[in-house]
Amino acid sequence: MKVKVRIDLWVSIILWLSCGIFAALAFVIPTSEIWVYLIFILPVLIIMVWILIASYYELQEDLLYMRIGPFFGRIRYENIKSLSLKKNLLSSMALSIYRIEIREHNKNYFWGTTQISPINREEFLEELKRRCYNLEK
Repeated sequence: MKVKVRIDLWVSIILWLSCGIFAALAFVIPTSEIWVYLIFILPVLIIMVWILIASYYELQEDLLYMRIGPFFGRIRYENIKSLSLKKNLLSSMALSIYRIEIREHNKNYFWGTTQISPINREEFLEELKRRCYNLEK
């Protein structure tokens, strides 16, 4: 089951506006210094567009696969300790403040917590719970 990432409007506006500004820079940078654009700005532009276009979560046979542009993560269902709905701005595999918090067994809060933001988080949460047999009660 593959699900698109929920992107809040304000995040989308910031990313698309930044992409527009970075793209416009290509026309105002002097040709003698275009190497600065190609080395530093163009890769950032590509990553931002990649994040906006190619971000999803996938419930595979034995693991949750998360992709936010070039960044990805995997969590095996057997390692998931708890699942809960959250609303926060912490950095994670999410582009919305409406998230599902995933805590893993045998890991501390910092290293063992991942937050995701699927489009329909309640439905996704229920499907994820069905697959996770090691959840703490």
